[in-house]
Amino acid sequence: MSEAIHHAHTIGSQSLVSVLMPCYNAEAFLVEALDSVLNQTYRNLELVLLDDGSKDQTKHIILEYAKRDPRIKPVFNESNLGLIRTLNKGLDFSTGDYIARMDADDVSLPDRIETLVSVLEADKSLDLASAGCYSLSESGRKMARVYPKACTPKGLKFVCFFSTPVLHPCVLFRKSLMIDDRFDEEYLHSEDYEIFSRLLLKGKRFVNIDEPLYMLRKNFQSVSHKFESIQISTHNRISFRNIHDYFARQYDYFVQRVMINRINFSVTPELLRKSISNLRFLRDEFVLRENPTREEIDDIEGFLTEQFIDIHLQSLKNSRGLLKLYHLMSCLADAKVFLSPRGRRYMRSKTWIKRKLNQSK
Repeated sequence: MSEAIHHAHTIGSQSLVSVLMPCYNAEAFLVEALDSVLNQTYRNLELVLLDDGSKDQTKHIILEYAKRDPRIKPVFNESNLGLIRTLNKGLDFSTGDYIARMDADDVSLPDRIETLVSVLEADKSLDLASAGCYSLSESGRKMARVYPKACTPKGLKFVCFFSTPVLHPCVLFRKSLMIDDRFDEEYLHSEDYEIFSRLLLKGKRFVNIDEPLYMLRKNFQSVSHKFESIQISTHNRISFRNIHDYFARQYDYFVQRVMINRINFSVTPELLRKSISNLRFLRDEFVLRENPTREEIDDIEGFLTEQFIDIHLQSLKNSRGLLKLYHLMSCLADAKVFLSPRGRRYMRSKTWIKRKLNQSK
């Protein structure tokens, strides 16, 4: 590497971080998102802003900010390519040693980049780091602290059979992680779950830190709200693939839906029993194969605690008559799960978010 190029990639001992931010009709929240990146304690950044054919003032805001800060690299799609193609295009425009993601309606806390870079610098075996977050109402009110589903590499590998293991817009990873792997257009609205689970099952090592470094806005115009049914279908397909490829097992459609907590139907007692029994079987099989540390086993058990709580609550919510009474009794019978330290923490978070969302309407 020439001296000039090396200087462009480092400030002192700081490696260059490319922050990848797709934007589409983002004028309502874009300024706050941009300011939160440009004011990071970590200074050696390039901010790759990809406007995906916006019809509002997004392009104007990007151009105005680009005049003020040379770290901004604007990219304008001639037509709307969609999120997945735009993300892959952004990877090609990113020249940093590390790549961080950022959504145009969220907020990064000031030391987010510095903290995550330090995690990867301290352990060269890690490929990606992410963190917890705070929920942010549409109006900008900070709500509950949201903890990661798991934090350790093998804990996250287990999570990927059922759920997205990391908070996508908060991730920071080595650029080498995605040289051969890109976001897959086949998995519409669940591209993050697909790629991160695929990478984990290829042997890549991820970590989450408990500390909240990000503010995730509850935007009711977001993909997860507007295309929920497509997202659920795609999510189920990814989970099915992951379990089949690793465990060589496949489950009945409704059992699978309960296991991953995508429940919008009545759950019979037999279906509930099978689903929870299968979750425990997969845990035992995973522990036998992977030989995780005590910390990683605790991580897996913590995730399952939250999964069992959600399955119970969603089964109760979607039942009627005597079946609702059965699920209420099941919740009471599993009270130790709800009253465990992880269960209490999770329930406090869910209750707080729901209350704040109702207040913000």
